Amino acid sequence: MSRHMKKIRNIILKKGYDKEELDRIKNEIIVNKKSGILAIYNPECIGIMNATKDLFENSVAIGEIFSSKMANEISDSIIENDIMQVVFASNCLGWKELVEILKNKKPEIKIKFTWHGSHSMFVQRDESYFLYMILELLDRGLVDSIGFAKESMAIYYKQKGYNSYFLPNTVKNIKSEFKNDDISSNDNIKIGLYSAGNRWEKNTFNQLSAISMLSNVEVDIVPVTPLVKDFCKMMKIRMKDENSKYLKREVLYSRMSQNDMNLYVTFTESSPVTPLESFELGVPCLTGNNHHYFRGSKLEDYLIVRAEDDINEIYSKINNILKKKTEIMKLYKIWKTDYDKKVEEYFKDFCRS
Repeated sequence: MSRHMKKIRNIILKKGYDKEELDRIKNEIIVNKKSGILAIYNPECIGIMNATKDLFENSVAIGEIFSSKMANEISDSIIENDIMQVVFASNCLGWKELVEILKNKKPEIKIKFTWHGSHSMFVQRDESYFLYMILELLDRGLVDSIGFAKESMAIYYKQKGYNSYFLPNTVKNIKSEFKNDDISSNDNIKIGLYSAGNRWEKNTFNQLSAISMLSNVEVDIVPVTPLVKDFCKMMKIRMKDENSKYLKREVLYSRMSQNDMNLYVTFTESSPVTPLESFELGVPCLTGNNHHYFRGSKLEDYLIVRAEDDINEIYSKINNILKKKTEIMKLYKIWKTDYDKKVEEYFKDFCRS
């Protein structure tokens, strides 16, 4: 464990535990015990939280676990409610101890993890630590399997001898009130660029550069950082909102659906929900060449940027999507029906593991 992680862990352990938070967790475990499978996610990891809630029928928000006492009480609640399988979405401080306690108290309970990242994300501080922790639990036989949202990661770890599965994300059941059924374009182009900011993997500034080549365009970018604001000013890009921070999902959907198209041409991904959310809202989304979506479909030519740092390719693809939105949306609906059937099969395989 790095010095940074040890410092955080020591601070957390000193806090003891929050009785009100523990009561909430216990109550949610009772409500979500129906299928015998319980997914646990960290509510601070927005993308993983949304993906987990869409994939698993029963899920509970549990952040950092502050003490062994809290971990023990959570484990007792899981066992008392006859939950036979617990799936941890990614990893979080204190979850390792919860796994150890659960397996000690009930050896037959199945423990699984999902992982939404890839090795390219190890440049982020402590990103590798949480994956190493899962692998160590697998090596000790305390975790039964791991599901990767990125197909190549699942294949790689299967080759390394781990019980790994491909567990792709999907998006379903977006309320009709958020959807945009009008796919006609006009002279004033609106483009959304979400989950962006300054993070290198989001490729924000190449995408903004491509947007700057369009006439009569307005960009809705979230979040807005000082660097983003300065860059848009330099490139003469009109912004919808200069003070946007991360938004609640419902607010985000409302804004995404108002655009002519959205961009998510990132450098690295696993099974990103943003493009699917965009399409489910009725708005095409351009993406990078780093996930499994649209493979083997005509959509691949329309929606996948082969070289994510090529501004001109991004610009060319944007123009093509704006011209062929009707055809693209029809192709997407056909593709999505088949895709969701495949996701269901992958999900069943993972649950049986």
